[in-house]
Amino acid sequence: MRKLFLLLSMIFLVYATAMLIQTTNMDMGLAVFFFLGALFFILFYRYDLATKVFKMYRKTTLALVIICLLFAAALETLILISANTDPEKVSGKINSILVLGGGTKNNRPGAVLKGRLDQAIAYAEHHPDVSFIVSGGLGFGKTTSEGSIMKNYLVENGIDPKRIKIEEKATSTYENLLYTKEMLQANEQLLIVTSDFHLFRTKMIAKRVGIEAEGLGSPLRISSIPQAHVREYMAIIKSYFTDR
Repeated sequence: MRKLFLLLSMIFLVYATAMLIQTTNMDMGLAVFFFLGALFFILFYRYDLATKVFKMYRKTTLALVIICLLFAAALETLILISANTDPEKVSGKINSILVLGGGTKNNRPGAVLKGRLDQAIAYAEHHPDVSFIVSGGLGFGKTTSEGSIMKNYLVENGIDPKRIKIEEKATSTYENLLYTKEMLQANEQLLIVTSDFHLFRTKMIAKRVGIEAEGLGSPLRISSIPQAHVREYMAIIKSYFTDR
């Protein structure tokens, strides 16, 4: 068991470090993996003490672990059920595509945001009459708003600038949707494009601010899934209680 703790510690720490180097962005998802890596290393290093404490609080510890696993499984199920990445499943006549910001790097879309934009472009190729709304404000330490960077990327990929509206005040999913609502016309049919793991929370918030919309997700690279999904668990909990 002691060797298992060391192995788990190395897996979590190596993964978190590799993702931090790749994305240069520390978020709650990575923080959880760093925390778990440190926790398992402590359990390895102080194995005798950990064993003694576990024997004293065996039932409580097992109960907490089981509750956490079941709660995570429930959230993961909600994420997977809503994760539509197939444009063919988008029903109805769509007038506008709303693309939510997802992070930039060196004034270019990051990997997650690029996936969202590419998914929107692919949909628009088969629906040439749709217009675009790109939503994203000025991030910490940034000099150009995410919305402007998103528009530039769309134009570079053949989208007429006249088809694109920019919302560049939002700094959260809740603000993305709240501020975009002010830009929508009456009876406008909206398609929200974001990452697949983000669709459940996006739809939940959209209903709260009074937006009826279809959803289309962009898939993540396999290496990014653990970090993104763990972060989303906490974001769902936060949004449930605060984004109203």
